[in-house]
Amino acid sequence: MSEENVGALRRGLEAFNRTGEIDTSFLAEDFEVHQASSIIDTDGVFHGRDALRQSWSELAEVFDDLRLEPERIIEAPGGEIVVLLRACGTGRGSGLVMDNHIGWVCTFRDDEAVRLVVYEEPAEALEAVGLSE
Repeated sequence: MSEENVGALRRGLEAFNRTGEIDTSFLAEDFEVHQASSIIDTDGVFHGRDALRQSWSELAEVFDDLRLEPERIIEAPGGEIVVLLRACGTGRGSGLVMDNHIGWVCTFRDDEAVRLVVYEEPAEALEAVGLSE
């Protein structure tokens, strides 16, 4: 597993949890994020370095103290990096607590992330790259 790429993902998540801002420094110009509609209302594919900001802005508006905590990071046989995450926060208007487990599959080209696919279930992320729990 590329320690540099894993480190970039970890630092990005740490920065998000600390500041609420998304680190785009390790994203390629042609980066894209594929977001499932079941996680947020806005589904689809977002392009460019601002893709993460676009896809996660809705969550940031709805939740206070939104956190993305990596639970496991695994290298897939094809070289993708799978991040199994705990997403948690408190609804701004409702006060309801969200505590979900989701999965990411991140593809790197050299030292830049080029693609992120967000899955609503960790098992789906693992299955997408030929792994199982």
